[in-house]
Amino acid sequence: MNKYDFVGESFSINDAAAKATGAMKFASDINLYRELHLKLILSEAGHALIKNIDSSEAEKVGGYRAILSYKDYRGKKFNSYRTFPDQPDCPEDRYIFTDKARFVGDIIAVVACETKAAAERAARLVKVEYEELPVMASPAESLRDGAAPIHEGGNLIEEFERVREGKQFATGAEEAFRVTTDIRTQKMNHVAMETHSYLADWNAQVGVTIWTPTQGIYGIRTVVADMLDLPYSKVRVVKVPMGGSFGGKQEFIYEPLVAFVAKKLERPVKLHLTRRESMIATINRTDCATKITTAFDAGGRILSCEVDNLVDAGAYCSSGLDFAHAVSGKIPRLYRCPLYRHRGRVCYSNSPIAGGMRGWGSPEIMTALELHMDDAARKLRTDPVELRLKNVVEAGDVDICNGISLGNAQIKRCLREGAEAFRWKERFAAPHGQGRFRRGVGIACGAHKNGIFSGSPDLSGMTLSMNEDGTVNLRTSVHDVGCGTVRSMQIILAEVLRMDPDLIFVTEGDTKFTPYDCGTYGSRTTYVAGACAKETAEKFKELMLRTASKLLGIPASGLTLRDGRVAVTDAAAGGISYRELAARAINELSTEMILTNSYRSDSNPGSYAVNFAEAEVDTLTGLVKITDFLSVNDIGQAINRQMVFNQIGGGVQMAAGFALCEDLGINSKGVPTKDSLKKYNTLNAVDMPAVKAILVEEGGDKGPFGAKSIGEISTVPGAAAIVNAVNNALGTSIRELPLTPERIVEAFRLIKG
Repeated sequence: MNKYDFVGESFSINDAAAKATGAMKFASDINLYRELHLKLILSEAGHALIKNIDSSEAEKVGGYRAILSYKDYRGKKFNSYRTFPDQPDCPEDRYIFTDKARFVGDIIAVVACETKAAAERAARLVKVEYEELPVMASPAESLRDGAAPIHEGGNLIEEFERVREGKQFATGAEEAFRVTTDIRTQKMNHVAMETHSYLADWNAQVGVTIWTPTQGIYGIRTVVADMLDLPYSKVRVVKVPMGGSFGGKQEFIYEPLVAFVAKKLERPVKLHLTRRESMIATINRTDCATKITTAFDAGGRILSCEVDNLVDAGAYCSSGLDFAHAVSGKIPRLYRCPLYRHRGRVCYSNSPIAGGMRGWGSPEIMTALELHMDDAARKLRTDPVELRLKNVVEAGDVDICNGISLGNAQIKRCLREGAEAFRWKERFAAPHGQGRFRRGVGIACGAHKNGIFSGSPDLSGMTLSMNEDGTVNLRTSVHDVGCGTVRSMQIILAEVLRMDPDLIFVTEGDTKFTPYDCGTYGSRTTYVAGACAKETAEKFKELMLRTASKLLGIPASGLTLRDGRVAVTDAAAGGISYRELAARAINELSTEMILTNSYRSDSNPGSYAVNFAEAEVDTLTGLVKITDFLSVNDIGQAINRQMVFNQIGGGVQMAAGFALCEDLGINSKGVPTKDSLKKYNTLNAVDMPAVKAILVEEGGDKGPFGAKSIGEISTVPGAAAIVNAVNNALGTSIRELPLTPERIVEAFRLIKG
């Protein structure tokens, strides 16, 4: 039985009706008076000097106004990942426009016209002359001796080593065997329904205003203001409704460009990317090459784990360094490691830029780790579930990489409950079949975080006020990425304030009017911003009780909130409605019901998931059908229950695409061969089984009502579970993603001889 009135129940998201009816206005639907339409001129070469840009034919197009390129801006460089000034691990290595193309899709110029059609026509008429340079489309090529430098200083951006000892986990046992696994994961695109779109306007008195479906308004402000030498007070960033992101709109690639163009031309401008542009000229999931070597004792307990991880940042560093450092601390969040060594390398290549995508490094490293753990189980001749149960962390363990408690980690409970519900032992022991179709099962665990503490300040601010009719406004800079964040905030406040969630209005971010928030990334929104909302509501509750006490002449200790009223604790009648409270506070006490609160997270427990998959493989065609899937999630406490299940289903489907088909297909010339939805394969709803989900809700951490994140952890272990199921079915050891039909057929052919 649910112990709360609102928390844990199921609500439609706040903007569901607007989305379903088409009434929602996205960035591409917003029109500004006298706006110019922009069209990008992107590099067609993987690596080349720009010798000349001929716009003579484009200038003849009716409605043409300007073409801007590196000739018009050679100010400051920027890093599209930077969220606050002087942020470490953010080398500023790119300009808005380049005079040296470093990947297919690099930004050479932009055309501005009065209409979208004119901009598209003019852009097609621009001729770019290149001086071709050697293309190094992969880390292997960019790091070889004598490779041409993509940037000054060489192609290796950083190399580091991290060593940590978990002394409390040491067993004193001798090493019995060790296992080494090499895994490669690929570049894949977010494929959000909404392609990237931006608007900007310039006014000499006001400054620049940017409308964008972003995940971090304050990050954009710092990049744009510093780049254009503007005071922060003259850069306003407004978060507009977003048609999906999954991390693809976390970075600030085109906000600086539209801000510069608007200022330069002194006109409002709109930039709306095509699907191809969004796929090749924004960011993509980071491709990694990972080698893991683990030593075990005779009983299967981990004695040491060594990781060599090579991160391909693409043509610009972007988030590459922060990504690699984050990856280096993830494995000990899942498994107890008496000794952990991690060697990380980050390099440039002439390929599309890598960046954040749902899970921030966890799907990449956890996929490698969980394929490796299945290798170890085979070598030890033990059940993969039992091997994991011997080694996963427990509640109260300390993360050896940052010294912070992992909190009420319930990964063991997830394993046990999931194995029983999935009938793991029975299905794992079952025959795989002898004919064309083979069936197998796989398991994988995953761990993720809840915020960005302690690596960075993890701050959210909110202002809560009550209107004269008793409704409530929450001014906050949360960024709803389409998953119902605004509704979650309404539910949290409703639980504390004892009122209908629909009577609570929640803003999204606007740097001119809403308090500071780090942004929506790092699985921090529910855990950190939600905790801020709860704390703000609790302080506001005290304000309400104090104010009502003055109006009623009853001690605040004798009052409580109940059904939209400040009620007398021990009486069925009496008290004051919220409407009367707000109105009388103004009229009789000259007091506005308003409160501002800042919340800084000081914890970062683990979120955990265990996935079980069954797959049927056609050995003739290499096609895979996922026939059953169970996801068990340590969520602490569901806020909006149905949205949690929706997140899990979407996360698993994304993981399945990661495992089986999604890949940009960068060739030796650096050209993405799968740069359209016609060529880029994704799994649709009909390709998926009905994903079953179990929620483990034990609370115990500092999230609101004990809640932990779900949006990212839901996709972390899925790919490994599916790959392990395929390998279990066939007796193969495929270690390069995605498991395309060609790879599956070849791997099966090799083991059959």
